[in-house]
Amino acid sequence: MTKNTMKGKGNDGKGNIPERDLWETKQELFEKLNKQYNFEFDCCANKENSKCEIFSDDFEKCDGILRVCWMNPPFSNSLKMFEHFFKVVKKGVAIFRCDNMETKVWQEIILKKADWIFIPKGRVIYTPFEVGNMQDSNGTRFPSALIGIGLNPPKEFEGIVLFTKQSEEVKQEAMQSEARHSSQA
Repeated sequence: MTKNTMKGKGNDGKGNIPERDLWETKQELFEKLNKQYNFEFDCCANKENSKCEIFSDDFEKCDGILRVCWMNPPFSNSLKMFEHFFKVVKKGVAIFRCDNMETKVWQEIILKKADWIFIPKGRVIYTPFEVGNMQDSNGTRFPSALIGIGLNPPKEFEGIVLFTKQSEEVKQEAMQSEARHSSQA
């Protein structure tokens, strides 16, 4: 596919646009994650692309989800989806682009509410819209991250784990421990 025919497919440098809303998580990636997490609920799906038997095509109407959740939010509505994800999900993993971590969705929601962020080595390939670099199995032009709450980070992947809420708790605990040791000396 040439660059001209890729226009409008969502891999041409634009941001969180509706054309990317149709990008699905590649089944191989989901299966590898599902082996560890046993997902029971797909937060943002429809009959054609759901990864779990139980799914929602109107996630904002869901409340108090007690199942282990998977979310690949529509790019054009990611802010609302992540706000709701952290409001109603107790245990879950989401996938999202991490090339613009200065954005509102990252700064005000994900970085403040996630337990961890995992940045896999290499680019994630989405389907069925394998365009541009994705045709050569190189993944998207932007990096993706896995974002978790209430669960441990992925085990079977190469990459870097960034702890968010846990980091602060660990830091507080370390400072308290250091203060106790200082007062005993």
